Amino acid sequence: MKKLTKALSTLITATLLLSFGSMAYANEPIPIMSDSAQISIITCSPGTEIYELFGHSAIRIYDKEQGIDEVFNYGLFDFNQDDFIYRFVRGKTDYMVGSCSTNFFLWEYLDRGSAVSEDVLNLSRTDKLKIAAYLLENTLPENRTYRYNFIFNNCATKLRDILVQNIDGKINFIYDSEYMTFRDAIKMYTQTSPWSQFGFDLCLGKGMDREATTYEKMFLPEILGKAVANATVTRGDTISPLTIKKNQISEQTLVNPAPLVSPMTAFILLCIAVAVISVWSVQKKRFIRWFDAIFFGVNALFGCVILFLILFSKHPFTGANYNIIWLNPLMCLPIVFLFAKKLLFHEPFYYMLVSIVLTLFLIASFAIEQEFNPAIYPLVTAYLIRAASYVIRWGYKLDAPESQR
Repeated sequence: MKKLTKALSTLITATLLLSFGSMAYANEPIPIMSDSAQISIITCSPGTEIYELFGHSAIRIYDKEQGIDEVFNYGLFDFNQDDFIYRFVRGKTDYMVGSCSTNFFLWEYLDRGSAVSEDVLNLSRTDKLKIAAYLLENTLPENRTYRYNFIFNNCATKLRDILVQNIDGKINFIYDSEYMTFRDAIKMYTQTSPWSQFGFDLCLGKGMDREATTYEKMFLPEILGKAVANATVTRGDTISPLTIKKNQISEQTLVNPAPLVSPMTAFILLCIAVAVISVWSVQKKRFIRWFDAIFFGVNALFGCVILFLILFSKHPFTGANYNIIWLNPLMCLPIVFLFAKKLLFHEPFYYMLVSIVLTLFLIASFAIEQEFNPAIYPLVTAYLIRAASYVIRWGYKLDAPESQR
């Protein structure tokens, strides 16, 4: 009930934001900004749901004299979009920019207990007007939609690019020089959600293991906030800080609950259970084909997802994913053997091939240029044990007298 209430709350919030965003200044001229007007980057810390794990960024225009206090948000999407789930998996999701009052924007993040900070930018009057004009132009109905990319074109990178394109001078973003891959960056924000981290590691291939530049790291809202806070702007011979001050709007009160069972624990227990079942089946000289149809069928199902992402998804880094070696659509054959008795002659050769492939994968995985989630190793071992049990059973059958086969 709590998750349903939160989901409905998020849906209502997003719908309202879309409504306000589509109306804000859509047919109004660009307001005249006073000298005291401020533009700032707002950074919201992560929440607990998978869509909240990386936090959020937005840009605020505040002009007390003109009565303006608006937040422009590039994280809006239409729940009613046709084939939304399919388009999301394909990496063809369209997001939108909209604006609303700052108080309205902050409500959701304050309500869930996220920390919210604001970096007020050190801008000339010309810079402020250019940024305001750009944002207002973007909120027009014909301009507000953009093709979302969770790493290279999201709520944080949009703001980074707006600053680069509209500030007079060269911005030098300073974060840190520490080596970090894209996978490392994702891990920073999924440590408290190991199942989400496991899912990311399964779906994203070796491209995630290349080093991310300082510029690229800013796809994460908190890193964007830190980079902006430390950045400088070179204007001719003058170097000045990009920000004037930092305002801490709220402190974090949200506590991330630990999962009851981590992927590693779950798959170790599964591996032990599979080993017990396999030893029993070999000793009793029995096959448990219904169990293997389910066990390997689940593997094949997720293998189809991985293959689909490799072949058809536009998401970054879903190609060249070596998880396809052990998480494979061909693992569906035990289902065929369950119902097609005439094909059982091929069953030993299939399980022998699976045993060889999984053994080679376990040995070679540390040399493959892709980092695998540690929890896959007990899971792969479970599949290897189950496949090997058929090979062993087949060997016993060959050694037995012909009358006992």
